[in-house]
Formats: sequence, C-alpha cells, structure tokens
Amino acid sequence: MTNYICIDVGGTTTRIATAESSERAEITIVERFPTQAKYELQLEALHSILVQIGQPAGIGLSLGGQMARDGRSVAVAPNLPDYVGQPLVETLEQRWHCPVRLGHDTVCGLLAEKNFGALQTSERCAYLTLSTGTGAAIFLGSPGLAISIEIGHQVLDSNPLICLCGQIGCLETCTGGRQLEQRLGYELTRIVDHGFWEQYCEKLAIGLVNLAHLTRVELVAVSGSIALKNEFLLPLLQRKIDERLLNARLTLTSALLGENAPLIGALALLQTPPERILH
Repeated sequence: MTNYICIDVGGTTTRIATAESSERAEITIVERFPTQAKYELQLEALHSILVQIGQPAGIGLSLGGQMARDGRSVAVAPNLPDYVGQPLVETLEQRWHCPVRLGHDTVCGLLAEKNFGALQTSERCAYLTLSTGTGAAIFLGSPGLAISIEIGHQVLDSNPLICLCGQIGCLETCTGGRQLEQRLGYELTRIVDHGFWEQYCEKLAIGLVNLAHLTRVELVAVSGSIALKNEFLLPLLQRKIDERLLNARLTLTSALLGENAPLIGALALLQTPPERILH
C-alpha cells in the first residue's frame, strides 16, 4: 500500500499520520510524542518512526514557525529556536527520496479548512490557532493565495511585556499558551476566573479587528488547544469583536477538522502549487 506521511510539529507535541491519498481528508494517526527542542533529536525521532512505517510516496510537514521564502527551512520559530535555518526539507528528501513539502502550521490548517472544512465557500478567510503560540494564515481570491502571517507578533499599545521572539508588546504575550503559563506558573486548564478569559478575549479581539481592516477577511476558522478546551471562548471573542469592529463584519467559526487540521493541511501541501503559497 502506498502511504503518504503527514507530520505536525507543534511547540509541545509532534503527531504523525498516514494517508492513502493526498487529495482526501482521510488520515490515520500512527504516532504522537513530545516535540524535541533540539533539532537533531527531533530528526532522529522522525526517522526512526518513518522506518517503521515504510517508504513514503510523499511527506507533508506542518511546523509552528515562519518558513523561509522558498518554503524549505524554518526562518523564525520562537518556540523552537534550534530549528531555525536547518535544512529540513533537503534532509528528508535525501533520506526518503520522495517529494517533501513544509509549511507554517497555520497555512496547513488554512489549506485543510479551505479544501475540506469550514472555509470552503469563502474567498476572503483566515485560520487562527490558539495554542502554544498564537498564529494565523489568510486566504484571498480565486483560485486564491494562502499567506502566512504573524498575527501573534503585532504590537499592542501599552503592552510592556517582552515576547519570546524578543520584541516588546506582542499580542502573543497576552494570548500564547506557553508565555501565559510561564508567567502564571501553572497550566491554563486550571484557570476558572472568568475575568482572565474576558481580558484574554479583549486583547485577541484587538488583533482580529486589525486583521479585518488590513486584509478585509470576513470569515475565520478557529482551532488550537486553548479554543478546543474552552467552548465558551468563541462566543465571548465574537462579542468582543462585534463591540469594536465598525464598517466591516468578521465572523468566527470553529474549525471543522479540529486538531487534525494541520495534519490534513500538511497532506494538502503535496497537491498545492508552490506559487499559491506565500510563506
């Protein structure tokens, strides 16, 4: 049986799935393990699992970081700094002798929801992930261009916090799971104070209002562990946006493919012409 491999390297967890076709949203998750902070250790872990799966027909890889413009390496990854500049695509191509595509996890999530999920009918849409970090990608036009954006690193006024990226005042200092937990000293799952989530959504709404005005995006599919574990978050965030946004409309919806969107999108990379993705 011909297997395509899709890999989602998150800031916390790596997941690997197989698929018989790169044109359908049908995957089987075969492995999950903690993401290694050291690039070489991560590469060893990936190779050992791929050996067990067998020769792939193609590999699609989603990663929580900004890609280089050619889409063959990682350019910026505050949560995985050791991966920056490493020849990831070249190494996998040489080892497995098959097509390899790499994309920002938000671009992969966007492709999945655009092809198979909540964004199929929209020509001005975005995918937002609320997890270890805060990331997004936008899709504009027809046949369309998928664009990776750093929504979590827009600067909020009067925010003195230093982000993991080194910049002062990033939105992600107020909405990224890793940075919040580092400051609080405990996991977000322990928070029961509704006031905390009011403030969380207030900050995030500012970022999304900016997105709506700058890009004229109209529909956003939201995913990521923070959104998936807190069902009340989306209605609260929508209310905050509606209170701020004038002369435009931005509608939030849950990503239909859930946490599997980046994996399915990594698979979709293999069928997406490179010129339709702006890394």
